[in-house]
Amino acid sequence: MQTTSSRRLFVGFSLKKSQIEQISTLRHRLKPLLNNDAKTINNTNLHMTLGFLGPVDPTRYASVIDAIGLMPKSIFNQQFDTLALWQSAQLICLKGQASEPLLAMAQSLTSIAKHHNLFISQHQYTPHISLFRHVSMTDLPILGCMTNLQLTPIHLHLYQSINCSQQINYSVLKSWPLLHEK
Repeated sequence: MQTTSSRRLFVGFSLKKSQIEQISTLRHRLKPLLNNDAKTINNTNLHMTLGFLGPVDPTRYASVIDAIGLMPKSIFNQQFDTLALWQSAQLICLKGQASEPLLAMAQSLTSIAKHHNLFISQHQYTPHISLFRHVSMTDLPILGCMTNLQLTPIHLHLYQSINCSQQINYSVLKSWPLLHEK
């Protein structure tokens, strides 16, 4: 249960303007093929998810930030080459195979979530960028274009998800630089 003082948090990576433009073109081609209730993710909310933490109350917030600050944060390259429909989440996203540094960060974040009794996904980590929500289709439409996006983030972000009158907004609460591996 989320109290009024808890924050709904997740960790991820922002996108560059050129990547957002590339995704906008892809979404523009895909939108007419989707159900009418499908909602496009706002450009300001586009990100690559590392992990969802769920509601975090003020008593755990500082400790969670400290733990994320201590986890390894290595620079990585991530390829997104597959358009996917996740029916149970009613989501269309770009996804890819996780690089080793990214997997290590995802595992560290899972350990942090366990230690702080936060949300832990039951699914294997898959790097993804959500494009549409509320998709109620059984098959993904076939596009006549390639989906290929390369992401090389330089910061890890702690985001807060805020539900404002039928719209969700994501704001960055804290950022950490990614470092070259030693």
